[in-house]
Amino acid sequence: MSIYTAMCENVLLPLADYATRNCTMHYYRLYSDMQWLGREELQRRQDELVRETVRTAYADIPFYRELYDRHGVNIAGVLKAEDLSLLPMVTKDMLREAYPHSCTRDTGWPWREYCTSGSSGSPFAVRVDNETMSMARALMFLRANYSGWNIGDPFLQTGMTLERGAVKKLKDILLRVEYASAFDLSDRVLDRYLDLIDSKKLDYVMGYAGSLYCVATRALEVGFNRPLTGIVSWGDNLYAHYRERVESAFKCRVTDTYGCGEGIQIAAQCGRSDGAYHIFMPHVALEVVDDEGNPVPPGQVGNIVLTRLHPGAMPLIRYRVGDLGVKSAGETCPCGRGFELLAKVEGRDTDVVVTPRGNRLIVHFFTGIFEYYKSIDTFKVIQEERARITVLIVPRPDFKPEHWTSLKSEILEKGDPELVIDMKLVDEIPLERSNKRRFVVSKVGR
Repeated sequence: MSIYTAMCENVLLPLADYATRNCTMHYYRLYSDMQWLGREELQRRQDELVRETVRTAYADIPFYRELYDRHGVNIAGVLKAEDLSLLPMVTKDMLREAYPHSCTRDTGWPWREYCTSGSSGSPFAVRVDNETMSMARALMFLRANYSGWNIGDPFLQTGMTLERGAVKKLKDILLRVEYASAFDLSDRVLDRYLDLIDSKKLDYVMGYAGSLYCVATRALEVGFNRPLTGIVSWGDNLYAHYRERVESAFKCRVTDTYGCGEGIQIAAQCGRSDGAYHIFMPHVALEVVDDEGNPVPPGQVGNIVLTRLHPGAMPLIRYRVGDLGVKSAGETCPCGRGFELLAKVEGRDTDVVVTPRGNRLIVHFFTGIFEYYKSIDTFKVIQEERARITVLIVPRPDFKPEHWTSLKSEILEKGDPELVIDMKLVDEIPLERSNKRRFVVSKVGR
């Protein structure tokens, strides 16, 4: 451990937590220790958290109390994680209708409203308090550790937060982050990022899978040959050809992670997991179920359903996140961590739109804009020629023409003013034949 890492973990970040009423480092230390517990002990602790979460939600949240009473659920019978199948599943639409009055509570912690469309293409608001977000941030640190990174090691991060406020800027300084916008991935900007990696001697890069792919593609094109130590991927799907190109360009392994914008960090790969993902059992109970909510056998594809094991300001219990996955049979990883394993994450198909000026618009470019338009239920972007995209929109009742005008203006400003954008209002956007939702589709050859 370097001196700066020790100072960050024991002095600087705890002080930042105190000043901002967070507790990230408390949970980072807790989760760092708990990952090495045996599966049986982890399961016991997870079961305790399941009981506490379900009972708190029933007592404090009208939405869950009415839902469980309507389905005749006796929550006294929910004693462990596997009993969660006794409860009805919850969807974004159900929570959207109940938000905020029937599905939130006062925890005494400061809270923020986060708007997210994740990979579903459907805008959705959640309320997350500081304690809940501290848990998620602690696991962001832990998942990055799986790449070899330690707190305080400088790194480049691609992201969608263009305005770095005072708190984020302070975080960037403390963690020695070089923050790079993934809104603009033109050759000129990608060259600047490669120069930054080289001049700052950065050993780690983290960010959205689509943006990492674009950086790696440019690195190979210009002959960039500085090997990195580790890369952490999140957000959109890390396709096999994405991984192959990134690892080829930077001569190191990609650590893929899985989370959702609702304040849940779900799982991450390690160097010895053979592609499987360690499920963060102290934070989330993950089920893989059929369309009726019944568990499917290990090794079979099903719907991923999540229960965040902390009620927080807005409990999420048996929340159908909209992804597909395959759970492992019960084996443990050779790395020694006791967490359950998720064999595969599927169902987050995305693509990259290349604009007339050469910018590359990844899936999170669009979700980073659409998620703030609550009058839009679902969207899909289709590119059939280089200069034009068509945006399919399923409107909500309060959708107005000026919303489209504002949204279109934002895409042009942040993406490419030469892009021609058409809109089509539709009643629904069907899933693909594979039962996946592809909401950014480019048919333009690269």
